[in-house]
Amino acid sequence: IMLTDYKNRMEMIERTANLADPVIGAFILKAVTEEYSFNYLKMQMDIPCERDMYYDRYRKFFWLLSKER
Repeated sequence: IMLTDYKNRMEMIERTANLADPVIGAFILKAVTEEYSFNYLKMQMDIPCERDMYYDRYRKFFWLLSKER
């Protein structure tokens, strides 16, 4: 039961990250689940956007997630 609950929550987080932005959803997911900063995403993972757009979508992710719950 716990594994199913965990799986459902992870799917909800992944789905919400992609709803926030289909292009950088994977980067938002990394930031949320693995605590990567924007600087790390930009320098090491080459995120295809700038800081303002990233944080706009990052906030949108949390807004969508709160509505999903």
